[in-house]
Amino acid sequence: MKKDKAQRIAILNGSPRPRGNTAVVLGFLTQELERGKTILSKHDLYRLRYRGCAHCDLCKAREDEPGCALKDDLQKTLADIARSDVVLVASPVYCWSVSGCLSAALDRFYCLFKESGKSLMQGKRIGAVFTAGGDAFDGMDLCVAMMKKLSGFAGAEYVGTLAAAGCGTPEQTAKRADLKRAARPLARALVG
Repeated sequence: MKKDKAQRIAILNGSPRPRGNTAVVLGFLTQELERGKTILSKHDLYRLRYRGCAHCDLCKAREDEPGCALKDDLQKTLADIARSDVVLVASPVYCWSVSGCLSAALDRFYCLFKESGKSLMQGKRIGAVFTAGGDAFDGMDLCVAMMKKLSGFAGAEYVGTLAAAGCGTPEQTAKRADLKRAARPLARALVG
C-alpha cells in the first residue's frame, strides 16, 4: 500500500446507542484516523434494515463483487467493505459476543468469499473497538478471537483492538486518557 494514497476505511458500528460507550471510544479512534490521509465511511448497523445470510450461495457466482441476493440496507455496506483498504468493527460486548446487528453483518461476509477460493477481503487490514462493563476476559477476549479467526480465513491482517474494559457511563468513558492514548498506535497500524 502506498503511503501517499488515501486509505479507504469502512467502519461498522454495531452499537444500538448512538452516544454510548462504543461511540465514545470509536470517536477517539476516528479522530486519530482523520489526522492521516483517509476516507472514512461509517455504517451504523443498528439503524439499517437487514438480516443474516440465507446461505443460498448465489453470491458465489460473482467473483469480483459481493453479489449478495438479499436486497436490503446492508448491500451498500458490503460493497464499501469490498472496495476499502481497512475494515474497522466496533461493538459493545453482549453475552460474551458482539452485538446482534454486528453478528448478522459478519454473517453476511460469507458473500465476500468466492467458490474459487478468492476473498474480497484479501490483503485488507482489520481492527476492532470493543467496549464492556466487565474486564477484558468477560467476553471481549472471545470477540477478539473471533475477529482474528475471520481475518485469517479472509486473507486479511488483524492489526489490533482498542479494548475498553471497565466502562461506566459514556461521560466517564469520555474522560479516560488511557483509551485516547491507546487509539494512536491502532490508528497508525490500520493505515499502514
